[in-house]
Amino acid sequence: MFVGRDDELSVLGGVRARAVHGRRQVVVVSGDAGVGKTWLCERASELAENDGFDVVWGRCWPHGGAPALWPWPTVLPQLTGQAGADLLVGDTGDDVGPERFARFAAVADLLATSRRDKRTMIVIDDVHHADASTLLLTRFLVHALDRLPLVLVLVARPHPQLAELQRDATTVSLRPFGLRDTTTLLTAHGLEDESAARVLWRATGGSPLYLTRAVGHGVTGQDAIANAIGRLDPRVRRILAFGALLGVDGTTGEVAALVGESPGAVAEAVGGSGLLDRTEDGWRFHDLVREAALAVFDHAELLDAHADAAVLLASTGNPERIAHHALSAAPRSVRDAEIAINACRKAASSLRRGYAYEQAADLLDRAVTLAERVQTLPSRAELLIERAEAVLACGRLVNARAAFEVATEAAEQTGDSVLLARAVLGLGGVWVHEHRNATVRERVLAQQRAALRSLPDDERALRCRLAVRLAAEAVYEGGAPEQNVLHALDQTRAIGDDHALAEALSLTHHALLAPEHAERRLSLAEEQITAASAAGDGILALFGLLWLTADRYLLGDPNAEAALTELRQRSAALGVATTGYIVACMDVMKLIRAGRLTDAEQAAGPCLQQGIDVGDADATGFYGAQLLAVRWLQGRDAELADLVAGTMASASLAVPEYGFRVSMAMVLARSGRLTEARAALKPLLDIGIPNLQRSSSWLTAMVGFVEVAAILDEPEMAKQAADLIRPFAAVPVMPSLGVACVGAASRALGLAALTVGDPHEAVSYFEQAVADNLRLGHLPATALSRAQLAEAMIARGRPGDLAKARSLLVEAARAARTMDMAERADTWLTQADSLDPPDSPAVLRRLDGGWSIHIGQSVVAVPDLVGMRYLSVLLGRPGEDVSALDLAGAGVVDARQEVLDDTAVDAYRTRLRDLSDAIDNAEADADLGLVERLRWEREALTAELTSAVGLGGRFRGFPDSPERARTAVRKAIKRALDVIAEADPVLGGELRSGVSTGLVCRYTPSRQWRVE
Repeated sequence: MFVGRDDELSVLGGVRARAVHGRRQVVVVSGDAGVGKTWLCERASELAENDGFDVVWGRCWPHGGAPALWPWPTVLPQLTGQAGADLLVGDTGDDVGPERFARFAAVADLLATSRRDKRTMIVIDDVHHADASTLLLTRFLVHALDRLPLVLVLVARPHPQLAELQRDATTVSLRPFGLRDTTTLLTAHGLEDESAARVLWRATGGSPLYLTRAVGHGVTGQDAIANAIGRLDPRVRRILAFGALLGVDGTTGEVAALVGESPGAVAEAVGGSGLLDRTEDGWRFHDLVREAALAVFDHAELLDAHADAAVLLASTGNPERIAHHALSAAPRSVRDAEIAINACRKAASSLRRGYAYEQAADLLDRAVTLAERVQTLPSRAELLIERAEAVLACGRLVNARAAFEVATEAAEQTGDSVLLARAVLGLGGVWVHEHRNATVRERVLAQQRAALRSLPDDERALRCRLAVRLAAEAVYEGGAPEQNVLHALDQTRAIGDDHALAEALSLTHHALLAPEHAERRLSLAEEQITAASAAGDGILALFGLLWLTADRYLLGDPNAEAALTELRQRSAALGVATTGYIVACMDVMKLIRAGRLTDAEQAAGPCLQQGIDVGDADATGFYGAQLLAVRWLQGRDAELADLVAGTMASASLAVPEYGFRVSMAMVLARSGRLTEARAALKPLLDIGIPNLQRSSSWLTAMVGFVEVAAILDEPEMAKQAADLIRPFAAVPVMPSLGVACVGAASRALGLAALTVGDPHEAVSYFEQAVADNLRLGHLPATALSRAQLAEAMIARGRPGDLAKARSLLVEAARAARTMDMAERADTWLTQADSLDPPDSPAVLRRLDGGWSIHIGQSVVAVPDLVGMRYLSVLLGRPGEDVSALDLAGAGVVDARQEVLDDTAVDAYRTRLRDLSDAIDNAEADADLGLVERLRWEREALTAELTSAVGLGGRFRGFPDSPERARTAVRKAIKRALDVIAEADPVLGGELRSGVSTGLVCRYTPSRQWRVE
């Protein structure tokens, strides 16, 4: 009987209404044990069915033994037929790749196709007990099925692992019943005693489960369940206990076999207990009932019961159930521990085939713990290797490295060359050059060489994997030609092993990160994705996508954005923190490109912590690159001298890495510490710039050389670096896997050309840099390229270059103001002003059909506008008041009028009175300059009035009124100034501030002008 929860049912009703329109809805029903979560969802399911929804239930199982990805293998067949469940049990002969992401995507596609026009409600109970693999699949389906008439209800106790799902969900939080609902419930059971209701409410805390049991058994609280079981016949208690022990998929027949009775007798006993809920496929235990039922066993009986269950299931049960019971029985004896270890290994293999990598790793962790009790276990080394490989399949790279260390020690003791080869391969990790400590690195390489020597010839896959690893490490270190690793890759291709090939492609890719291999790397990454997917290796397929994304960014390919989106989705779906960290690094890079430099610096800090947490050896270096890019674009990189020096000293940085040495030299040079900058570069210059090893940061370092050469005035250094950069002019300068970006390489070529004294070539490269950076969407680098193009134009000095340079600097400064580049903006505006100093004389020259303005080497051409004629008068009479009537002359005549009509006379007289008052105030303030200007205006107005009066005191006639002259002059001068400003914003701004118009016009000089 259902009572209460009207508000919650209303929320669920609204969710269904939205889902009907084809928008997937997720609901998390949250509350403590016994609060009525399942009860509410059962009622909501009835209402959903009334609304035409197909309702399917699944329940998670916390007590071990559940199949991989449970309960989805039971949910999917009800919605899609057996095809849905088959997709989750490994390779079934279909066309879907065996890699986990591909399987998850195929499940989503099947659901989307089969449920497109069918209202569906899926209820997953006890989600707080879901394992990591189940949560990954659930999150994946939530995001993939956003266009279905689907309601997904997740029922759970409050738990941190549900936080991500709740971000996109409607949360219904259930609280215990209040007194009103308690009274309603009791009344529905025939108890209308309000006093009793209050007592029960207080005693049970309002728990619907306890209230229901209390009504049925006459007691309160959790004791009601225990007492109810205690009153049962011992035979029935034993049956319930074994039913609780077998768990989520235990059958009546299995319980019957364990207790030695018939299935019919077992079913009758369970049904008569009144404690279990009947379902379509058997009985359901509430957690509280299950705990009370298991309490029937004492400790020894419980161990015996689990051991009996493991034996019973050995021939009929799935490996996961067997492992659960074997593990529970393991404390009984050493022999039971051995049985549990072997059961865990079999179950882990089954789970990995079912894409439940996390469950597999957890089982093998438990098996390894048990193995410590069984010192004579013959397969201990193999178990440790399997555990390490399972951890690696989860993407937990740091934990995997530690696990492989332990496995290697065990394998060395066995003398088994195959086991040793598997273990030392894992020591290398998934990247090249993971071990940054020189001693550790040499030890690992020596172990790998020894393992290769000892392997028999028929172990072709292991031999190829070790050969590629060693070749890739040697190429990365600069100790071997690149052809070596390519040859080892070809040999791996020849053996036809997809897993070995995918691994070889990834290592080869990492060894070829220099820019000249960019196109080759694209094909390697695509081949890796194909091979890894065929091998069912989700991690290597994911790393192939990571390489593809980085390659596209490094090439400036616009398809990089789509690849990053897919990489982000796959990393989240598979729960691989390592690739998730690289995605976060690329997000910082994108903030830099967008000009959100403050946001980028703020994001770089958490990104660094994420890298440290996943154990990425390059995390500190990546952070340094991001911070340096931000501060350099802001013009604040000199602030980082101490940080860059500290980063260089970090033990985690690769020994042959020279990029940070160049960066340190650049920072020192820009901070004025030129001697230290030269000292920092000396070891590299001794090697020779052309002789430096090509690597993932090589192009960034070459650009750094150009920057330092420009500051130190070292044209030969700039030329050497530029010659090496030139083949990569159009590509972005991005260290490593695209974790930061400082714009296109063409900008550095322009700076090099300026340094060697070729401004003509510099202009060409900077113009290319502006176009390249616009194409890349790198806004700060675009502004910087414009400002440096201005410098090149100034140095070139062609007619019009100064005007263009001033315009470029003003435009760059304006953009910089919007991108947290205030220091750059101030510098560029100062440069613009310096191009046009106030004491620089200017010439306004009348030409046939127009005018020209000459300031130094800069020339501005202006059409023959009326306003230019007026402007020439004002510039030729600096500091003088000139009436608009004098400027206009006969140009505004339409018909003969009095020179001053009544309105104009009144305006002049009012202005004269105002001027007299203003002069008195200025004299009182001792502002002699203002007094002089006001007197000039007053005398001019008086002269105008006097000249307008003829014989007899009548006003002379004139073609137009002063007001009309004022308007015509103002508009004409404005048009002329607009044309000048369009050609030269700085000069236009100067003239606008110096020229005033009105009845009286004036040019207040900021420079000398000569009018010709």
